[in-house]
Amino acid sequence: MNFDVHVFGEGFHRFVQQEMDWFTVPLGVLFHVLTFLILLLVIIYGNRVRRLFTVYFTLNWLFLFGYWGVYAIIYWARIGPVYLATFAMTPILLGLIAAEWIRECIHPRVDLDFRKIPLWRYWILLIIVWGFWYPTYHFAEGFVFQGRDLLFSNFGLMPCPTTMVVLGLFTMKYPVGNRRLFTLLTTFSLIIGLPTVAAGWIPDVPLIAIGVYGLIMIVVFGRKRKLVNLK
Repeated sequence: MNFDVHVFGEGFHRFVQQEMDWFTVPLGVLFHVLTFLILLLVIIYGNRVRRLFTVYFTLNWLFLFGYWGVYAIIYWARIGPVYLATFAMTPILLGLIAAEWIRECIHPRVDLDFRKIPLWRYWILLIIVWGFWYPTYHFAEGFVFQGRDLLFSNFGLMPCPTTMVVLGLFTMKYPVGNRRLFTLLTTFSLIIGLPTVAAGWIPDVPLIAIGVYGLIMIVVFGRKRKLVNLK
């Protein structure tokens, strides 16, 4: 069977829409409300709510792995082996990310103290807001910008916008924090974002942007550490 990017794009759109039909109410709404409240607590209390932050996003990623990892294998296998092979990296990466979140619960390394952050790092708030809002997109037609998506979007239900929010927060502190989780989320952004956008899913363009930004940070700070070690 030959790969058809249009078949993949349409299949991806149906996969997303099916999840929205199944889980938006009440789970998707709950993800939005809880995330907003937890981020508000992070702003106020910093690392004192790190355990709550970590447990919450661990549960979120376990859900993402369940739908976008386990169930996705069944879904794409029905469409065709070539499409399953194309999607194969998603379950693998989500499994690794979920495992690292569990590890983070046991050995906390995430740093949520956002005081004294350099001003230039705050540009990432644009992508964080986009990921949380994640405007409705009709495949091959365009966006529908509406306020209701602040409660009813794919955030929390879909790994791409959820990654934008969490990785965005982590970039504000990097290289402090869980560098392994940072690297996994950056890898996900690039490996999944590029083919997804190529297949016509335009809302994930910022996912590629944050992936490139994360990669630059990994390279730059990695070189700095090597220089320090050489001295």
